[in-house]
Amino acid sequence: MGNQPIKIDTGNKVLLFIASLALLATVLFLVSQLATWLAGMQVSQPDTVSEERIAQRIAPIGQVVSGQVDAVEEAADLSPGDIYSNVCAACHDSGASGAPITDDTDEWSNRLNDKGLEGLFENSISGIGAMPARGGDSSLTDEQVQEVVAYMLDQAGVDHDYEGSGDSNGNDEAAEGEEPVATTETGEAAAEEEAEAVAAIAVDEGDAERGQSRYNTCVACHGAQGQGTPVFPALAGRDAEYIADKLVRYRAGETVGDQTALMAPNAANLSDQDIADLAVYVASFED
Repeated sequence: MGNQPIKIDTGNKVLLFIASLALLATVLFLVSQLATWLAGMQVSQPDTVSEERIAQRIAPIGQVVSGQVDAVEEAADLSPGDIYSNVCAACHDSGASGAPITDDTDEWSNRLNDKGLEGLFENSISGIGAMPARGGDSSLTDEQVQEVVAYMLDQAGVDHDYEGSGDSNGNDEAAEGEEPVATTETGEAAAEEEAEAVAAIAVDEGDAERGQSRYNTCVACHGAQGQGTPVFPALAGRDAEYIADKLVRYRAGETVGDQTALMAPNAANLSDQDIADLAVYVASFED
């Protein structure tokens, strides 16, 4: 038998024609959708919020700022009490790493009797145990370190025979015949403004969970549980009000301590709520 040609009746031809049109329409639709998607990929730009979030995530932990030191700031002398708060308090208020607590009279008496005043000075200047030289602040002079040691002995109620340039509590004695300089109105206004800024932080409304997320940028320097490092102070054992006060001062651009250049940029963009959240979370760290 020879091959017989396939015959397609009129009805089947119509169905085949309709199916071909449907397939062609489907292909055209898919091509159109693909072209639209590709065009959208090329012209779409991230919105402002996305850019801000990305910038926050890739921002460095800190910045090293170099340049000339302001002449007024350079000339200003910190009192022993100021230096203690900025450099020493993190360990000596809490007893971290075996540091003698400032108001422990017996401990300081024993150390003074054992090493003598010069021995205490030498340990503080050169470093001992977990404490780095000069408490981690290399800008301090020998005399400043000695005055801080005398200040801590005074706070513990331990008698000593050190006589520095001023009294160890940080109040320089007025020269004979001179009247003490009164606090300027500008200084009072700045103090009032700072007090108001701290008071505005509602730490009782802070959220520890949000604070934990914010603390991720602090871990590298202060440790996961606020244990600190030989250079950066421990935060464990500090109450929320203390943490909030420090962050407010850093945010305002105030020189708080030796690490201000690293801390200020990180605190600059913190809102009052951010500070409250961080303060509550950090306050949960145990010594």
